[in-house]
Amino acid sequence: MKDMLLWYQKSARCQEESLPIGNGSFGAMIMGGVGEEVLGLNEESLWSGYYQDKNNEKAAACLEEVRRLVFSGKNKEAERLIQNNMLGEYNESYLPLGNLLLQFAREGGGGENAEAYRRELDLERAVARVSYTCGGVKYEREYFASYPAKAIFVQLTADKPILGFTASFDSRLCVSVKAENRALQITGQCPEHVDPSYVPLRETSVIQGTRGMHVEAAVRVLDCDGRITEEGDKIHIAEASRCVLMLSAMKRETAGENADYEVLKEEHIRDYRKIYDKVELYLGEQKALPTDERLERLKKGETDNGLYALYFQYGRYLLIASSRKGSLPANLQGIWSWELRAPWSSNWTININTQMNYWHALSCNLEECLEPYIRFVEKVCGEGKKTAAVNYHCRGSVAHHNVDYWGNTSPVGLLPGETAGGDGCVNWAFWPMGGAWLTQEIFRAYEYSGDEDYLRDTAAPVIRESALFLNDWLVEYQGEWVTCPSTSPENQFRLPDGRTTGVTYASSMDMAIVKEVFTHYCKICEILGTQDVLYHEIREKLPRLAPFRTGSFGQLLEWHEEYEEPEPGHRHASHLYGLFPSELFAGDEKLTEACRVSLMHRLENGGGHTGWSCAWIINLFAVLRDGEKAYEYLRTLLTRSTYPNLWDAHPPFQIDGNFGGTAGIANMLVQDRGGRVSLLPALPRQFQEGYVRGLCIKGRKCVDISWKDGKETQHRIYGKE
Repeated sequence: MKDMLLWYQKSARCQEESLPIGNGSFGAMIMGGVGEEVLGLNEESLWSGYYQDKNNEKAAACLEEVRRLVFSGKNKEAERLIQNNMLGEYNESYLPLGNLLLQFAREGGGGENAEAYRRELDLERAVARVSYTCGGVKYEREYFASYPAKAIFVQLTADKPILGFTASFDSRLCVSVKAENRALQITGQCPEHVDPSYVPLRETSVIQGTRGMHVEAAVRVLDCDGRITEEGDKIHIAEASRCVLMLSAMKRETAGENADYEVLKEEHIRDYRKIYDKVELYLGEQKALPTDERLERLKKGETDNGLYALYFQYGRYLLIASSRKGSLPANLQGIWSWELRAPWSSNWTININTQMNYWHALSCNLEECLEPYIRFVEKVCGEGKKTAAVNYHCRGSVAHHNVDYWGNTSPVGLLPGETAGGDGCVNWAFWPMGGAWLTQEIFRAYEYSGDEDYLRDTAAPVIRESALFLNDWLVEYQGEWVTCPSTSPENQFRLPDGRTTGVTYASSMDMAIVKEVFTHYCKICEILGTQDVLYHEIREKLPRLAPFRTGSFGQLLEWHEEYEEPEPGHRHASHLYGLFPSELFAGDEKLTEACRVSLMHRLENGGGHTGWSCAWIINLFAVLRDGEKAYEYLRTLLTRSTYPNLWDAHPPFQIDGNFGGTAGIANMLVQDRGGRVSLLPALPRQFQEGYVRGLCIKGRKCVDISWKDGKETQHRIYGKE
């Protein structure tokens, strides 16, 4: 596993060309300019808003009427009733901390005629570098985000004592900056409200107010052999050959103030490699070309198998950098965001995106990175109990399609002061299955670890709350237990009168999630010997859950009946949930084939046109054991939906496509589904030779596989240390 580098011969022109580093909580986007270096900084806990109860007491009073309308075939009227009475306020937004600016003197590293420029990110060490020669002097910068030290470090060097620059800080937040004691001290306050980016700009889109969270950050000069002067909100460095900066934020206790830089770096590398080194993938040699050039050549039809292995390890790197024990889970952009009104608020979107962020955590030997997700789901479960009780008079816990830092779990769609949502918002806002889907990875963590203490103390309480809500949420209709009202995330169908809506009952995804949660809860009760009243109620309902249905050309239906679809190539493949990420359809040839037909129909009509959607398709084809199609969409993911720094393009940037793509490659090589382990189940002919070491299967085991000429030559299954 050598030369796992992203490298470039020019500085970044935009954030989608930057090099990201992070320690789980604190991240930077490195632009690498010669005259001016810009480090875009993010701290995971910087959000607009403050804690508010956004649950809607009016919703419960409308629920039975909504159901009556749906069962009477008045779907659009049901949608209007939800839109006008059952929604809550939008989530708040994840915010950028700001930019550290290093402006270099012309004779101190900022000359215009830089030569031998190189900018790189070393995935094996999680260290970024910039180097160039200017005026006969070699300049180097080195950057890393340390999890042990809880800080970001930058070392700047020159081979002559002429390094000179000015450090300043710029932010869209309301902050003040003061240079004192060899540091930039940054303090301020976040806005108390920021509208989502998809809401048209208005005068009150950003409200500063006084209730937003406080901001604290610092940029310290740890070591410098040149002159240091302070002036207002700037620090000047002159006549240096070496300078080390430490960046910290939000009062996190750092451990670098008095430590040697090389010691800090080695400690960081050891900590990082304990996770990263557990998996190795070889698909071909790494080409000695800049990463952006390799990507462009791939787009022109050239072969570069090594680039797929680099992309795979980059996906593992990004999760390590954005999700470590004690941090928040990776959001829509990991931790790297630069807009005050970030795309989709850069929150946790739980109708696919947050879950996809962790599809590769267990299979790709990143279980240390799953801890923030587990803690997040516990928090969502707690807040969701309030929403279940207030909005629906149900027991248990519910969450809809968005969650923010404050843990809001109600269906969103309203601006502050509004009482009714806009046309069409119900189709994406009203989906009370998000919290239940989040529990899938919670149960899977038990399957991979076999830890009954974890099952009893962590997984069981959360899964029980979801099962309890779903048990109360189901209604009996025509002899079947169904969800109502029901939507299929963000998609719509056409009614006989020509109107479109997304509101019905018993969508396929709803029923798959219900069946999965119920099955998981029953398994937990049987393993732990805790069969309670809920267990027995669920056992009675399971056989009478509304079944999955097929349509006129053999496709799996997305809704309970075959409607005309205004957008047959919709980006979501929600009705295929039972195939993947769930294992419900494993071993069921009829439903598996219906999923294959549905998937091909989706693609023939333009499906997979966003990055994360394309990543989902890779996984679906891998589970269908179609290696050629899985490879086709893996190639599509890189050539159509990947930025020069290998970030995923929704567009704009969303990190879920990176994580879903990494999971897809893993599923092409190893699967443990439905009680069956499969080696190289979807190996495409393009990957004729290679090996993988350290992928995980259930029962706390790892797998190593080698192959040549498309055939396995050796494998080993062994217990994890």
